[in-house]
Amino acid sequence: MGKIQELIAGTTWELISFQSEDKNGEIIYPLGKDAKGFILFTLDNRISVHIMAADRNGNTGILFLTEAEKKMAELGYHAYSGPFVIDEEAKILETHVEVSLVSSYVGSKQARKVKTEGDMLYLSNVQHPERKLVWRRLKK
Repeated sequence: MGKIQELIAGTTWELISFQSEDKNGEIIYPLGKDAKGFILFTLDNRISVHIMAADRNGNTGILFLTEAEKKMAELGYHAYSGPFVIDEEAKILETHVEVSLVSSYVGSKQARKVKTEGDMLYLSNVQHPERKLVWRRLKK
């Protein structure tokens, strides 16, 4: 096991922030500023991601960058799961999505750039680097 693998194996993290940036550099929050969520990493390399809008009535008036972001906002929830692999050298976590609330994710590979600082985990979407998530490790 490598450094990132050792850090995340068997852990649960709570969402601190889920944000994106539009083409003008404006920060948008696909599920609202106060979105809640958890990400779990099992010991056998499976991931489970759940993010929910605190206000499940939808986020009208927000410009979305992708159809997936638009669908997440309509549902007020985003969830997916599957096995993952980590490229320790490139610091990339790639999930092979088996199940997802957003149907376009099923069968896809979701790659995230990984950065860690203490109990904080920073993930950014490799294809959409403007989409960033910040997580804090839950204590045992």
